[in-house]
Amino acid sequence: MLQVLDLSGLKPIRELVYDELRGAILSGDLKAGERLVESEVASQMKVSRTPVREALRMLEMEGLIEYVPRKGIFIRGFTREDIVEIYSIRSALESAAVTFSVSNISPEEVSALRDLLLEMQDLTERADVPGLCHATQRLNDILVQSCRMPRLINLISTYQDYLARFRSVTLASGERRFAALRDHEAIVEAVAEKDAEKAQELVKRHLQAALEEYLRVLGGGDRE
Repeated sequence: MLQVLDLSGLKPIRELVYDELRGAILSGDLKAGERLVESEVASQMKVSRTPVREALRMLEMEGLIEYVPRKGIFIRGFTREDIVEIYSIRSALESAAVTFSVSNISPEEVSALRDLLLEMQDLTERADVPGLCHATQRLNDILVQSCRMPRLINLISTYQDYLARFRSVTLASGERRFAALRDHEAIVEAVAEKDAEKAQELVKRHLQAALEEYLRVLGGGDRE
């Protein structure tokens, strides 16, 4: 169920509609194959149809919905190609970021990363997937922010919603949870030791394993 929008802020209505619909798609509240009717979306959100139409165009450009001639607008699932593309982009961006993190990270940030690893170990052992996803995101945020490259950070942030969804799937596997923990421990140590080449290779290997697990869970790339 879509929410009634709070229109009291400064953000354009089309962006509020876009954010709400995008969040519902990425969280799975709106599922692949589900039909969207412009008038119904506008009614649920208590807005006019014009910002809904504009938001739908934005979602279509992003590939999250598709127009089917004579049938309407439908939520689009992720194909194998979509998933591979997103992970490839993430690998390129984050492996680049970590090489700068090695040079720019502060001792306080390294200490925070090690504290998070202890928290993640406890969450992994307790199979607390939501807590682990949140802690993993915090660890990734520190690693990315420590590169001190604003444009690169902004590019990576573009994919955070996708990655949060993928992470909740991959970390549902007990074997993958422990493997991911080991990966993160090794990445943090490589960064702390100022070994840029090793850190970059570890990030690429970690993300390749995450991609393979996601595709395995989805049965080789079927739409969700």
